Amino acid sequence: MSFSEILPYLLIAPISAGVGWITNMVGIKMMFYPVNFVGIGNYFGWQGIIPRLRVKLTRNIVNMSVATICTPAEMMDALDDSSAAEYIEQRLAPYIDDWIEDILNEENITGWQIAPYAVKQLVYSRIKAKLPEVSKAVFTEFSDRADFLIDITALAEEQVRDRPELLNDLFMRTAGNEIRFMVNSGLYFGFPLGCIQALTWYLHPVYWVLPAFGVLVGAGTNWIAINLLSHPANPIMIGKFKIQGLYLRRQAEVSVDFAENFTRNFLSTKGLVDHIWTGPKSMEVHRIIHRQVRRALDKHWLEKMISKLSISKGDLESVQKRSVEYAAERFMDTLDDPHISAQLSKPIVTMVSTRMAKLEPKEFQQLLLPAFEEDQVLVIILGGVLGGLIGFGQLVWFFGGSMISG
Repeated sequence: MSFSEILPYLLIAPISAGVGWITNMVGIKMMFYPVNFVGIGNYFGWQGIIPRLRVKLTRNIVNMSVATICTPAEMMDALDDSSAAEYIEQRLAPYIDDWIEDILNEENITGWQIAPYAVKQLVYSRIKAKLPEVSKAVFTEFSDRADFLIDITALAEEQVRDRPELLNDLFMRTAGNEIRFMVNSGLYFGFPLGCIQALTWYLHPVYWVLPAFGVLVGAGTNWIAINLLSHPANPIMIGKFKIQGLYLRRQAEVSVDFAENFTRNFLSTKGLVDHIWTGPKSMEVHRIIHRQVRRALDKHWLEKMISKLSISKGDLESVQKRSVEYAAERFMDTLDDPHISAQLSKPIVTMVSTRMAKLEPKEFQQLLLPAFEEDQVLVIILGGVLGGLIGFGQLVWFFGGSMISG
């Protein structure tokens, strides 16, 4: 045979490798992109599998991994251990003078406007002195009732519902190396399959061989890539070689990356406090804070302040209520700073990553597996269709379709 006759056979393996790479890349792209739905109307189009199913997948991740290793009460205890209450007091204390002034002026407390400076300073210092007591009491009661007040699953779902990119970011940061390997694995597995394809075609040149091998390469490399990520869960030793799901091999490292990203975006300190303050149990939360504020301000001192400022008890109750609201607003403003939120979240990150790293492989497998199992049949079928079309193209372009009649 001349070189021109051999060349088509030599090109089959590289093309097969290219088919594997292209179909794997398309499969991964379909899982993650586009982040938002692109198409006509509500049905004719496409949205990445993970962004489209983000709420369901987030629920699965929390229920099957995070919620099994970290309870709401433990999260609150971790925040308390981080001296969060003291840190918050330090952030709020410089603003207390202006805060009290604004509140009493808004409530039109005339006694306050004419009060001597010394009396105002007494009020300022008394409330500042009570901040640690109130903050500690609130954190303690929140910790005691955290399992009732906080729903970790609902909190995570709230964060991802309007931000479809969050779950993509979590997966890329947690398993980015493995995902890149999944794409490149099309080359690694496509080339040897292409060698078999070329040999089969040379020995048995029947028209369906090239398209059939194209389907095998396209669908097979997609299937292999998806399963390599998390199977097998437990390591299998073959001689000196260990066979295990790609991201399971890096359980300790993945645990840290996952904990940092998931805590920052799904369970951030600001998100947690916002969930507590405005969530389904917010009325009970407000009652807790009001109760602790009332307990902290002793009755004798209140009566003394009322008499000095000519403030009615009704006015004072209104001031107390507004004080709690004002403190919460300033607190939420403080947590808007990513650096502050990250600092407060560090104990939660440490707790989640440490416990996640100790999970059994079968349990840890569920961290990413559900997302890659969703609609994987569709991705595999698409890979097979693309591979089959390219195989048919090889038949026509390289061999002129001469075997179709055979």
